[in-house]
Amino acid sequence: MNYINTVTLSGLLHHVSRKKEHKYFPFSVRHENLWTDGTMRKDFLNARAFPEDVQAKLSSMPENTPICVKGVLRSSKGSGELYLAVLEVEELAGRATLINTVNISGYVHVIKAQAEGETGTGKYTRFAVRQENTDTDGHMRKDFLVVRVYDEGLREVLAGKNDNDPVNVEGTLRSSRGSGVNYVRCTKIE
Repeated sequence: MNYINTVTLSGLLHHVSRKKEHKYFPFSVRHENLWTDGTMRKDFLNARAFPEDVQAKLSSMPENTPICVKGVLRSSKGSGELYLAVLEVEELAGRATLINTVNISGYVHVIKAQAEGETGTGKYTRFAVRQENTDTDGHMRKDFLVVRVYDEGLREVLAGKNDNDPVNVEGTLRSSRGSGVNYVRCTKIE
């Protein structure tokens, strides 16, 4: 299966302290938007830049530089946490319109532990989109891309799917207010 995995995101560059050397440049994109209760919501969306030219560009930019990044979602091999693997970065002039789009496909992976939850915006069902790709070292890599489905109609669509069924998801990248863990907030599911 050829998987869809595209993310475009704009916001402010937030440097992350580097406690050890990595093969990538860790940072986050601070994405601010008006929330349903009228307050300003700040998402800190975890990102990693692997291409050397992108790393150099990001490291030369000061904190709070307006940027637009494009990449793919991955789950960390160690913790399983979701991050954006950045392939392109562009410095924006001034504060541009906020962009936050995610489009992924793969197979439904039912999460048995804490599959349902509730936040200030309502109840949600949680699952993962499983993608299998060949890693740069030639080994098979499985990514489990965590998705939260808040909309009742979309939750019904998800309920009609079984583990390992093909799935396409559109949404936005978010960070949990409590834990800061990143997830995809579903706006469309097929």
